[in-house]
Amino acid sequence: MPLEAERMKTPRVLFVCTFHGARSRIAEEFVLRLAPGRIEAYSSSFESGRIGALPIEVMKEVGIDLPRETPKSVYDRYRDKEVFDYVVTLCHAASRELCPTFLSHVNVLYAKKAERLFWSVPDFASISGTDEERRAEARKIRDQIKAQVVDFLTHIGIDTGLAQTRK
Repeated sequence: MPLEAERMKTPRVLFVCTFHGARSRIAEEFVLRLAPGRIEAYSSSFESGRIGALPIEVMKEVGIDLPRETPKSVYDRYRDKEVFDYVVTLCHAASRELCPTFLSHVNVLYAKKAERLFWSVPDFASISGTDEERRAEARKIRDQIKAQVVDFLTHIGIDTGLAQTRK
């Protein structure tokens, strides 16, 4: 591909988390709303199943209808020979999730030198307490993901108009 065409190519980012994909789906949805048409965003997970009610509820609070279906698995994306410029894992650093192993094999899996990023984001399933305490913690996770998406987009040169307004 000629250099000018490479510069004009829309970047592709894959967000990955374990379990049912709520965190990666949330990151994908924020990218789609903050940078429409300027970056292709996708989400994946390692395990299949339906996204829980709590992440769906807190996303609805900010006007985003999060699908319940699990995103396409990382294994299916590998099988389909998908290639990404950025691979971002959203796994909690304190847990024993699969993300560190996955990140170390990104080049093998996707046959390209994708920039790898790790975001330590707690899993919604780890939240405990009363219903209101659980919603409050879920909002913190949602807001953390949004803040990291804004930082990521700014890092790769995509202005969202939010970078200066964040805390």
